[in-house]
Amino acid sequence: MSKLIALLLLLTCAATAAAAENLVTTDGGDEIPITVYPAEGENLVVWLTSEFGVTPRRTALAAALAERGIEVWAPDLHAAWFLPVGRYSLNEVDPATVGAILADAIETRHKRVFLMAEGRTVALALNGVHRWQTDSDNTQSLRGLLAFSPRLFRRTPHGGEAAEYLPVAAASNLPVYILQPEESGGFWRMAQDIRELEKGGSPVFMHRLPGVSDGFHARPEYSDAEAAMTARLPQMLIHAMGQLEPHGGTPAVPVSLASEAIAPEKPSGTALLRPYSEARHAPGLRLPSLGGEQVDLRDHAGKVVLVNFWATWCPPCVEEIPSLQRLYRRLQPQGLEILAVDVGETVESMRKFLADKPIDFQVLMDPAGEALRRWGIYAFPTTLVLDRGHRIRYAVFGAFDWSSQEVLDTLTPLLQPAIGTAAEGKTQPLPVN
Repeated sequence: MSKLIALLLLLTCAATAAAAENLVTTDGGDEIPITVYPAEGENLVVWLTSEFGVTPRRTALAAALAERGIEVWAPDLHAAWFLPVGRYSLNEVDPATVGAILADAIETRHKRVFLMAEGRTVALALNGVHRWQTDSDNTQSLRGLLAFSPRLFRRTPHGGEAAEYLPVAAASNLPVYILQPEESGGFWRMAQDIRELEKGGSPVFMHRLPGVSDGFHARPEYSDAEAAMTARLPQMLIHAMGQLEPHGGTPAVPVSLASEAIAPEKPSGTALLRPYSEARHAPGLRLPSLGGEQVDLRDHAGKVVLVNFWATWCPPCVEEIPSLQRLYRRLQPQGLEILAVDVGETVESMRKFLADKPIDFQVLMDPAGEALRRWGIYAFPTTLVLDRGHRIRYAVFGAFDWSSQEVLDTLTPLLQPAIGTAAEGKTQPLPVN
């Protein structure tokens, strides 16, 4: 790994020396600083800033593309509006900014232009192109969009909720090439994303990236597999441009938008466990345990059950394991069960992972993501809390301290003894406010 780090530092220094600075002014007078990595080839990539800003590894990748004849423009949207980096940090950026940058790149460089974006920034790219189509006379010069791990939902669905896409997903008709890491919650919903993008006429390609997770090419922490995949990325992107090229670029006329919503909604509220939006019974759940025996949710009838969907490659999932174990030890005698559903991994890898993490609750294996789809899971970790009647009472996306007092105060009413008679063989959960 030390050799890879040394190479990264060398590439970053070379990139900094070779890069030039440009400034694009929007119609509204905003000035967008752009780092330009010049190259003599016929292709130019406009790489929109990620929500997490410029990183040395993004800089090195831009330089590597330039070395292969691909000019790269890297707008710094955070610097333009003095925005802090982080999730949803680019929500306030006017999509017209994207059009201004595209217009300048096309008019001054006279090259084939490709747009590139990551995560939630893909929605900004699509909205920017949609607006630009109505104003530009040269849309065909934009040959398509290169999208890493696109996030196109209006909001991240809690478990079991229907996904609501941003309107622009179904109103885009430019060619799209998706690079999707397999170690990602988004991987399991790619077919759905592709169908949504195709509604507007977009030709869509998907490239699966095994052994890596979201942001593998930009994060300061990365595995050997992610370093190796990053080294292959320049050639992958050149191949992706070749795939998009025959489709003739972006149509001149945009598809009508169903509504004006343009950016993913930032979650509001501070409650860790939010009440489930609708009262309904949990779907069926029958999966093998690490020991190979079949475990059925119905085996835990009359108990409060916490169903946790996770994966070992998901850092927040791993971080919450100790608190889940503390919660289980404290409340299991009162009737709590935890079923931790691992998605997409093997029994062998799971046993190795858990070798130094002794836990008492059951780990179930969902290698093909069948339970994930049935339960409507879109991101990791997602946890659903079922009452004694196995109705979904709470659903939450994200990791936190399960042994906190707030969680205990929320779960305690659900754990109150059920009212009923043994002769009738029926129980009725106590009402919960």
